[in-house]
Amino acid sequence: MKYRFWASYLLAALAFLPFEPVSITQVLAIESVYQLAQAKSAYTQYMQFGYNETKRRNYRKALLNFQQAERLRPGDRYATVAIRNVTGYIQRGSSRNRIAFVPGRPGRVKSAGTRGSCFQTGQYLIPLTPTDKEAQRTTAEYPTFFFYIPQTSTTVQALEFVLRDGDSIDPLYKGTFKPVGQNGIVSVNVPVGQPSLQIGKEYNWTFSMICDPNNRDKDSYVEGTIVRSQDENLSLELNQPNTDLDRAVLFATAGFWEDSLRTLANLRRQRPNDPEVEKYWEDLLNSVGIKEIVNKPLLPCCTAQK
Repeated sequence: MKYRFWASYLLAALAFLPFEPVSITQVLAIESVYQLAQAKSAYTQYMQFGYNETKRRNYRKALLNFQQAERLRPGDRYATVAIRNVTGYIQRGSSRNRIAFVPGRPGRVKSAGTRGSCFQTGQYLIPLTPTDKEAQRTTAEYPTFFFYIPQTSTTVQALEFVLRDGDSIDPLYKGTFKPVGQNGIVSVNVPVGQPSLQIGKEYNWTFSMICDPNNRDKDSYVEGTIVRSQDENLSLELNQPNTDLDRAVLFATAGFWEDSLRTLANLRRQRPNDPEVEKYWEDLLNSVGIKEIVNKPLLPCCTAQK
């Protein structure tokens, strides 16, 4: 059936050529279009098969499909990211790890971007990101950012989140929040109504704990980057019936850290006593080396001050 379709396509294309002898060059050009269309169709099928097998937790079959897709498009970002993450599942032992994330450039420097004296000895602010060596990826126009706030040695006056478009001085979004009275994980949502993240553009963010409003040099802060991107094949799979845990696994496999973390965080709030949700949350954070905060509570923060 497939070959009949492409034969009809080729004949239809020939019919629209000028009424003159058809050159070898013209025929080769049409064949080239046909081959490209075939390759695109096969690539799409392999990627969708790979995501489907991932959702079924059949990681070895998923890997084979993603590898086939990468052979058709050598160096393709979506295929290579999926291969890297699914390989991570297999190496860790899929029976023990329900979800994992493998950064393209692993590495975390816990003290980077931190200054001031807000914290008790040995405590530090931790962004819930997979690495500080590359931008985290999201599909969201208005993403959510998560941070672990430790016990402080002084009274924190405010929390501040700033999002900038690249190296622009003027913030795309700036929110100031009331401090929380305990250690735990807070989340900052970029509000709907603010300028949305554009696909393919990199944004810089900073999250600060303000200890002394009159001397911002005493702030403790972390910073990073985020980029919004889109994977059509992942979107097709996400449109199928899925549980939220399935969606979290699919997002992680495709390299969308923000979406996977946000999905699991929402589940933790909805089902705080569900051991399966806790296990997924623990596995995801452990996979990127954020082991010390897996049991920390999600705090009701942050709403911008008016």
